[in-house]
Amino acid sequence: MRTPITLLALGAFATLLVATAPAALAQSERENSTFTVTEPVDVGSFTLQPGTYLIKVVVLESNRNMIQVTNEDQTKVFASVLATPHAIVANEAAPTSRYVYYATAPGQRKALRTWYARETTNGQDIVYSRQRAMEIAVVAKAPVIAISDDVKETEYKTATLTIVTPEQQVKPYAAPAPVVMLAEAPPVRHLPATASPVPLFGLLGLLSVGGGLGLRILSTRVS
Repeated sequence: MRTPITLLALGAFATLLVATAPAALAQSERENSTFTVTEPVDVGSFTLQPGTYLIKVVVLESNRNMIQVTNEDQTKVFASVLATPHAIVANEAAPTSRYVYYATAPGQRKALRTWYARETTNGQDIVYSRQRAMEIAVVAKAPVIAISDDVKETEYKTATLTIVTPEQQVKPYAAPAPVVMLAEAPPVRHLPATASPVPLFGLLGLLSVGGGLGLRILSTRVS
């Protein structure tokens, strides 16, 4: 039979789940999007054919993520590619997803450069195999983040990232410095007194229920 302390702990744990679940769900919903392709498009080492896909973020490490492209019901994976965070200032966050492509020559496949998930603080720069990065960098006249051609998905967490320049030089990858917004500090404002106690009341309520049940069980056992 559970003790009052156990019941109190269960009540506190339930409160924590209620408080954190909405935030986690909102983050998950923001970092995926429907991705409609009208012509063949390169995403990392994969080429997507025309169709509608679901694109989402799978977090790997602090300086890299994996972008997964699936069908809309997520029963088939078409691409799993590395990506690195592309920081943007807070006021640049858009309510809808945005897709930025490298400049390509006529007749060449488009290549996805950066995906910005809706209402997030950073985009995702797509990482290409070194051979493809060389081709893109020359035509786009822009640096491309790359990995060795033989890197497998199981090695994404530890694979060495490099930068391929338009001159076809391979340089070490350096994560971009965080964007610092220089602005006058806003005046300190106190939150309305009616806003803050609500979560506390919920916690106290659950703890009270747990405590009441514990006392009831204890009194039954004593009698």
